[in-house]
Amino acid sequence: MTSPTAPTAPHAERAEPVLDLRAIPPYQRHQLIFASVQDLTPGDGFSLVNDHDPRPLHHQLLSLFGATFSWEYLQQGPEVWQVRISRPEEAAAASLRVCIDRNGDVTVVAGDAKLGPDGSGASVCEVTDVPPGTPEGDVLALLQGVIPPAGVVSIAYERLLARRNGSCCGGMCG
Repeated sequence: MTSPTAPTAPHAERAEPVLDLRAIPPYQRHQLIFASVQDLTPGDGFSLVNDHDPRPLHHQLLSLFGATFSWEYLQQGPEVWQVRISRPEEAAAASLRVCIDRNGDVTVVAGDAKLGPDGSGASVCEVTDVPPGTPEGDVLALLQGVIPPAGVVSIAYERLLARRNGSCCGGMCG
């Protein structure tokens, strides 16, 4: 990201970084954007500048981060597009307790369910840092077939995404 610049929208109260993609090789752009969105804390944001409409990127971010960020066009072509990407103040991550049976089938359990083995070969785990607005069904779909190692009772949502994107164990092995 380039150094902070003056606010570009009337609602911006402080300078925010600008990520000008036009100066970055295409094969490096999405990784940098994903990391930038992931690093946002509630109330923070940045502007993304591009030479074409980044609408497909918006859909990718929605699939990765759910409703944890906002997307606001500041300029829409024809030569330059600028989007403000931010994490709203109320976008605090949540947790979800689930029971994973020995076959990898997953169900949601009460938030006060005891973590760990339940005596039937299943284990109650907590999925942490679930983006707000993420449907339970999406979390359960990411968990299908996951059998955490013995003693693991907490799984970061980010690791489930890593598993979906090719990691063998959802990042639980390191």
